[in-house]
Amino acid sequence: MNILCFGEPLIRLSTVAHERLDDARSLDISYSGAEVVVATTLAQLGQNVSFAGIVSDNRLGTNAIMNLARYGINTSKILRSNHRMGLYYTERGRSIRPTVVTYDRSDTSMANARRESFDWDHLLNGVEAFFFSGVVPAISDEMFHACIDALRACKGRGIKTFMDLNYRETMWTREDALSKVGKLIPLVDELIASEDDIISIEHASVEEPDLFDFCLNWARSILNDYSLNSLCFVVRQIDRYDVARIRGAKVTREETYLSLPQHVALADISSCGSVFAASVVHGETNRCDPQFLVDFATMSSAFKATVSGDLSNATEAEIARLLVAGVKPSIRQ
Repeated sequence: MNILCFGEPLIRLSTVAHERLDDARSLDISYSGAEVVVATTLAQLGQNVSFAGIVSDNRLGTNAIMNLARYGINTSKILRSNHRMGLYYTERGRSIRPTVVTYDRSDTSMANARRESFDWDHLLNGVEAFFFSGVVPAISDEMFHACIDALRACKGRGIKTFMDLNYRETMWTREDALSKVGKLIPLVDELIASEDDIISIEHASVEEPDLFDFCLNWARSILNDYSLNSLCFVVRQIDRYDVARIRGAKVTREETYLSLPQHVALADISSCGSVFAASVVHGETNRCDPQFLVDFATMSSAFKATVSGDLSNATEAEIARLLVAGVKPSIRQ
């Protein structure tokens, strides 16, 4: 299926191993961002993927485009501008110390873009599914309206739409996010979220044992409030020994599909939510059985947790083999 991902490629600067950013004397550089991870993961799972957005017209922007192209992603829909690339710094946590991400994305190409920059008649030509994350409308009012324009254009063409909530409290206020997300969701077919998104946007305090059930109840309440086809979420919990417990769910009005928890030795929790989102899109566009879809997406997220960096580089066959090797009765309620 032809899938268009809309977003902002960023430069990731990460500390070596588990070094603190304050102590770092060198940083690893890569080209990433939430929508980039989703696009790349989808391409590695065998989908035909295009990317739309704006990057700098300098060498850094070219490198970001080349990074997408090396995975077979169509980059012809990416625009260039004379504004800067966005950055984010990653300090990988360990044990009781959480991973810390620091953004530097003001005055970037996307932040300076106008909604009129995107010709959706052209960009959506031949597209069958559209993906974006909540990071994009948080960039600026113009990008919020660009997302609205894109979703309305998709509705008129029968294109299936996916949104990863991806709430970033450092990018906009909770009030602004609730207002704008509330206008986006009615135009979306499938919503995807992680526990961080849910807890943050709800401004909730939840005990660890209750976290999954809290997210499950939240998903059901969202389905009651909006005309979504379904909502998928993933919950990632990490103990002080760096063992991650990852569990996903797909909630519809008729059924709730729960994955079994996957326990893995953690290498890097970064982008596990985006890999989950990509796997959900992959399963939905391939019309997979709902229980298999949530099991596959959860296993993909768990696999990513064992790999340092933003990408898992896992193939569909690898994830499927892991599911078969560890097959147990699934939970459905």
